[in-house]
Parts: sequence; structure tokens; C-alpha cells
Amino acid sequence: MTPREFRVLSPTAILGYGFPEKSFARGMASEPHVIAVDAGSTDPGPFYLGAGKSFTSRAAVKRDLALILRAAAAVSIPCIVGSADVYGAQQHAPLPGLRVPVPEDR
Repeated sequence: MTPREFRVLSPTAILGYGFPEKSFARGMASEPHVIAVDAGSTDPGPFYLGAGKSFTSRAAVKRDLALILRAAAAVSIPCIVGSADVYGAQQHAPLPGLRVPVPEDR
């Protein structure tokens, strides 16, 4: 049996941490089969979990997500976003009202 390859591009450790667009473009040039990113972490500690506050800014999440979704849509691959930020309860997540424009033809 011939081994099959499955390429996953994960542009950042946490959605909203940011990533260089040049690096992301280089990753997309490898023709990934999926883009996957986590949207949460326990790294910031318990404060954010208990306070229901996001560790990353809304603007940073929108920026990252817009770049990722547009890239995935442009080449018709799935985008997987894990978890729901570093919030501690359902009423805190996901970012209420977050809207990210994606190409209309996708």
C-alpha cells in the first residue's frame, strides 16, 4: 500500500495571537488539505476562565479568522477552529456577534 499524505496548516497556536501573512502564504503554497487552528488555551491561567474575558482581542481574532477563512475558501478546503477562546462558561462563548466577511462565491 502506498502511504498517503494529508497536509494540515496551523497558522497560529491560538486564534487572535496573530501570524505573519508572508508565513501564512508560504504555508498555503504547500497546498494544505485543511487549515486548523485552536481558539483557546489554558496558558493565560485561570483569570480569563473565571472572568469570562478573552485573552486575545476581538480585532485580532477577526483579523486572523478573516485571513484563514478567505484562504480556505479560495482553494475550497475546510477550516477547523477548535474550542471557543479561553472563556469559562457557555454564556461567554463564542465571541457574540462576531462577523467575518468571506468571498460571496463560496
